[in-house]
Amino acid sequence: MALTWSISRDQTLHTCERRYYFRYLLPARINSRNKTLREIAFVKKVTNIPSWKGRVFHSLIAGYIRRICNRDEIPLTDLLASCRRQMQKQWKSSVTNSSRSNLNSISRENPFLLLEHLDPKESVPENMLDVTIKDVENWTEKWHAWANSMNIRCILGNSRVWVEPSGGETTSFELEGIKVVTKADLATLTQQGQFSIYDWKTTSPTIRPTRWITQEEFQAAVYQLWPHSRLGVPLDAVSAHFVYLGGDSLELRSFKVDKNMQDYTLSLIRRSALRMQYFSQIHHDRSQSTIDKTSRFTLNDLDFAYSEKVCVGCQFKHVCRKELENA
Repeated sequence: MALTWSISRDQTLHTCERRYYFRYLLPARINSRNKTLREIAFVKKVTNIPSWKGRVFHSLIAGYIRRICNRDEIPLTDLLASCRRQMQKQWKSSVTNSSRSNLNSISRENPFLLLEHLDPKESVPENMLDVTIKDVENWTEKWHAWANSMNIRCILGNSRVWVEPSGGETTSFELEGIKVVTKADLATLTQQGQFSIYDWKTTSPTIRPTRWITQEEFQAAVYQLWPHSRLGVPLDAVSAHFVYLGGDSLELRSFKVDKNMQDYTLSLIRRSALRMQYFSQIHHDRSQSTIDKTSRFTLNDLDFAYSEKVCVGCQFKHVCRKELENA
């Protein structure tokens, strides 16, 4: 089976080998006979509050862009009101589901569930829902003002458009048998052949180091290699733009890729893919071993995250570092 590589997989592997193992390698199923595997399978089905509000925002903007393309745009006030109702409904569903005793039944029904509501020792502030909704509304208002300033309706109306999640054409390219998946939030190809990629960031931009490539520069380069490799668009006609919404004001950063950056980016993907293949092969070989059960791939073969702060916010901490479960 061909390896699938993405920015998120790469980040997970570099952040914590154990989290990568839980998410991508371990055959965890709800109906597994092993209790730990059942726990991990269940945790994969839930999300935490920071991830939830990010998903809500990205889904909201994707839906709004599609409405513009279909000439079915709604006012911003209606968009925000719809978002608030959706989040209130999902929050209520999570609270209700977390109080049910049969987690296996919950898993099979696949309802909405927040990780913070599962832990009885987790104290969720009473105003958390309002704060979370306000964050999404704030991001949406900033994005809407920026979109109006760049006349997004005209751009979308005169371009070929890709919106993530696409639901159709996969935004990916092949690299020596590796499927590189990109998933930019928005991409447009104008009639003049200019290809622009946009990604919405609910954080603030990182400080640029003097020597090393940043994660944003790497991500932007990977995104730009998709239209160049898959669609044949010249590199000098491709640009990427990251819209940062997490600060007091919106910040836009633009990126370009030249031949040197292209070669360097491809080398980083190859190196990362080799590491993924290494872990996958070891896991496969040891899990198939019927001779020496002691050679099975275990957590002790994998490193912890580089910081305990990463572990504290991890959904898998209760099966990985129990001493941090209540941290």
